[in-house]
This record gives sequence, structure tokens and C-alpha cells, in this order.
Amino acid sequence: MMNPPYSQGSKKNPNMYELCFTEHLLDSLSEGARCIVIVPQSSMTGIKSKEEAAVKVNILKHHSLEGVITLNKETFYGVGVNPCIAIFTAGIPHPKKKICKFINFEDDGYKVMPHIGLMATEPAKDKKQHLLDVWFDRIDADTRFCVKTTIEATDEWLHGFYYFNDEIPADDDFDKTVSDYLSFEFSLVMQGRECLFSGDDNDA
Repeated sequence: MMNPPYSQGSKKNPNMYELCFTEHLLDSLSEGARCIVIVPQSSMTGIKSKEEAAVKVNILKHHSLEGVITLNKETFYGVGVNPCIAIFTAGIPHPKKKICKFINFEDDGYKVMPHIGLMATEPAKDKKQHLLDVWFDRIDADTRFCVKTTIEATDEWLHGFYYFNDEIPADDDFDKTVSDYLSFEFSLVMQGRECLFSGDDNDA
């Protein structure tokens, strides 16, 4: 397991990106070894730099991604990092049809307590067990918690990228959305900006 230095990479220092440390670790392991890294979620998107996007492609050529777990935003309390855990298998190229797990574990049962910091609440132990049961396929979970899918190097390797909310909105949700829009439109009309709703680009 590795927690590489954060936010050190740049065009001048491309080898300092979190994904570069991850690739170096994977390249150093025996075939079939399991590698776990805790990194900022932005590392899994690969859109910050061309170098990181290239590393994602290279990792899949030589290693396999097992899945990514999105963590509580307060995991590094006081630092302001949105972390995730990525799990890889070293030395085995990623098969095109391999199914990966993407888990949203932001609600892990830990809360920030005033003057104390991050503390486990009563449900924390059960939430951890649920995570392990889902990860090891002992139980199924709805897609709000875990999405199982194939991947591409160009994807954002995060639950939020693959998750699609297919729940039908409740009547109250629909009413609130319409009400919010009408309030917004009324506000702009009162400010003399009704031209935004006329559909005439020349008025804008």
C-alpha cells in the first residue's frame, strides 16, 4: 500500500504526479501482486495533464485495475483533499472485458467532531463490513453504492463517472424543480432581463 506525495507533479516535474508513483510501484512488484494506493480523486481522471493521461494508458498495458473506492471528503481532515483508494494487480495487462468495481464510500460512518477531529460514529463498523462484503462479492449493492463495469483509459476511474441515477423522481421533486425555475425566471423578469427567455438571440 502506498500514499504518494500529493500535488508535486508539474510539466517540469512530470515524474512527481501521483499516478507516476503508482506506475513505478506497480512496475516494481511481482506479477500478480496486489497494489493499493490512496490518492486524490483528480489522479483517477487523467485530465489534469497529457502526462497523466499517458500514464493511465501505460498502466493498463502492463497492469490491471481492480477498482476504485471514493472516500469520505474529511478523510484527511483539515487538508482539503478528496481522496480515493485505487486497487491494481501488477504485471497482468488489463483485459478489455474485465469488470472493475467503483464504490462510493463517502458515507463511511466517520464525522468531524468539534475540537477533536474525525471520529467513528456507531454505524462506522457496519459500514466498513458492508464495504468489504460488496468488494469481495459476498453481497450485491445498488448502483448508488457500487457500479461494476468495463473501463477505458480515457474514462474517469471514479464511481461518479459510471453511476447513472435511474430512479424516477418523486412528484415532490418535480414540483420543487418547476417552482425553483419559475422563481428564477420571475427574478430575472423583475430585473428587466426577460429577453433571456424570448428565444431571440438579437435581444440578448
